[in-house]
Amino acid sequence: MTERMMRGFVPLYLQLRSWFLIPVGVVLFALTLTIGLVAKSYGSYSPDLAVDVEMSEARNPVLNAIGLGIHYGLGPLGAVIILAGICAWLMFIRRAPIQSLAFGSITAVGWLSSEIGKFTVSRLRPPHDVVHALIAEPGHDSFPSGHTAFAAALAWAVILVLTRPGIQRRWTILAGVLFTAVVALSRLYIGVHYPTDVIGSVLISTGGILIWLALWNNLLEPRLRNTRLLTRLTPTAPTT
Repeated sequence: MTERMMRGFVPLYLQLRSWFLIPVGVVLFALTLTIGLVAKSYGSYSPDLAVDVEMSEARNPVLNAIGLGIHYGLGPLGAVIILAGICAWLMFIRRAPIQSLAFGSITAVGWLSSEIGKFTVSRLRPPHDVVHALIAEPGHDSFPSGHTAFAAALAWAVILVLTRPGIQRRWTILAGVLFTAVVALSRLYIGVHYPTDVIGSVLISTGGILIWLALWNNLLEPRLRNTRLLTRLTPTAPTT
């Protein structure tokens, strides 16, 4: 039995290993930025603003609380706490360092990809006097939505790292889609993003993750399994 088999490395079930993922991811990045720049050209009163206005007219205290809870819970601080907590659980409780690094890197890459869009597009938020946003979000960082990008990236990481192919993964994909959709709708509901912002979030986070998966699966993960530090952090599998 080899040393690698002797160690208790939990197998990764990451698919999507083709180098072709890199150009696909680049195309998604370019498509996202194009959508953002076109949407920005309409100014604050973009055609998709009508969706925000319609949702703002249907507000009620319960939905307000849910929307604000998502806003603060998945904000920068909340997102970091969630990601760090899951990675720490995988690293020190599950004793699965490869899973921890894969989960953390996939989520971080997808989430931080939205920052490239924000910097490049620099779109104004929906006009407060029209949507009557529940919170003040000034600045030129509307496109894409960081909250939605984090939700999509987190869903990607759960699907790829924490589930096995088969019925479990199919149900997790459905849950991930619903989770991302709820977060995206909440951003429109509270009046801080346009529909194109949340669509762009899913596209750009997916593009970043596809590029990362090609690099992770083909270059990084095989080398990480042979590092001494990760070997020490991984329990030894019992011999028979």
